[in-house]
Amino acid sequence: MFAVIDLETTGGNPNAERIIEIGIVLHDGKHKIGEYTTLINPEKEISAFISTFTGITNSMVKNAPKFIDVADTLLELLEGKIIVAHNARFDYNFIKSEFRRINIPFTKKNICTVQLSRKIFPQFKSHSLGNICKDLGIAVDNRHRAFGDAAATALLLEQLITHDTKGILDEYLQDDINRIYLPAKLNPKIVEILPEEVGVFYLHNEQGEVIYLDKSKNIREHIFTFFSTKPEEKNRQQLHAEVCDISFELTGNELIASLVEIAEIKKTIPKFNRPIANAFYKYGLFSETDAQGFHKLMVKLLEEENNPLLKFSSKFKAEKMMHSILSNFRLEPTFKKIDTALQYNKRMQEVLSKYIYPHNNFFIIDNGRGGTERSAIQIENGEYKGFGFFEPAYIQQPEELKCTIQQPLEIIENKKIIQNYIRKYAKQVEIIAY
Repeated sequence: MFAVIDLETTGGNPNAERIIEIGIVLHDGKHKIGEYTTLINPEKEISAFISTFTGITNSMVKNAPKFIDVADTLLELLEGKIIVAHNARFDYNFIKSEFRRINIPFTKKNICTVQLSRKIFPQFKSHSLGNICKDLGIAVDNRHRAFGDAAATALLLEQLITHDTKGILDEYLQDDINRIYLPAKLNPKIVEILPEEVGVFYLHNEQGEVIYLDKSKNIREHIFTFFSTKPEEKNRQQLHAEVCDISFELTGNELIASLVEIAEIKKTIPKFNRPIANAFYKYGLFSETDAQGFHKLMVKLLEEENNPLLKFSSKFKAEKMMHSILSNFRLEPTFKKIDTALQYNKRMQEVLSKYIYPHNNFFIIDNGRGGTERSAIQIENGEYKGFGFFEPAYIQQPEELKCTIQQPLEIIENKKIIQNYIRKYAKQVEIIAY
């Protein structure tokens, strides 16, 4: 039994955006057996672009049910069904994210008709819903509305089933657990109940010791990929033979997952992880102004009162970074003869801003582990202090956030991880300076 789904949303990011319309066609593989559609109040503004694209306006959803109001109906409709969608990852992740906001775990097998059409109809150049339906003579009514697209996808599914002479769909329908090479000592039920959430997973031996750990955007999917092939290398064969159990820690977002991963590897020293060497900051990269008014970079030994732009465990690493910055961004001495000090220094500041924190003291506010929970990563005096989780309703001031922070060991890699995350997700995370 299939539930063919299409959604309209306020944007493309399931962590930040919301569903505004749901269309579902229930299908037994031969015929439509039911349907469901509703507008959803997203509890946020719909942009003019989305309204133009979908035809759904803020006034249309003002009195529509919120997702929590239709959650029970959706769970009942989707019970025992395989989710089918055109670009299934998009629709599935949005539904999963909406259930996550109301603390309901949601895991369903899902099939993507884009992937299926590429394999069953390789002769077609485009596999977008509009183009594949046009090539197959499928009429699409009310394009870019949820039920119209869901109905078209259901007809596409019928065509895919009819023309699937190589049993491609049967492969997709196989129980995922039967398609992987699980360790002999690992109970398959442990894998089946793993969450499709971001976090860190731990592989344990019979003595309960952590022998391997890793971060993941989707723990369940990562484990299925991890054991998707028969191990060939001796090291992997040994790991495979020893794994007896899997545990996990949900982190709410990738940044905390990365921070936890590094801290846990240093703490537990898993047998099959590459160790993270102990290192201490010894050198710093500094910026000073020369006699001509040009900023210049230099590497110096750290002293207690120093406040460097960046810290390093060795002089070699510090000088390598300095030369990389100078050569890659036109900051070598030659350019001091071409640029004015103002031009040169402006470029220097733009470059260095990529390697330093936006404030000396601030919190990074991001997704929590479920519901309305949020996470906070604290930077104080330019150093990572730790992370914590909180409910926004009970936290009003930055000082209150400090009480939620768990104090970890300082690790050199953390600053690079945090800086990269801020740059990558600048539009998603909130920065609170204090």
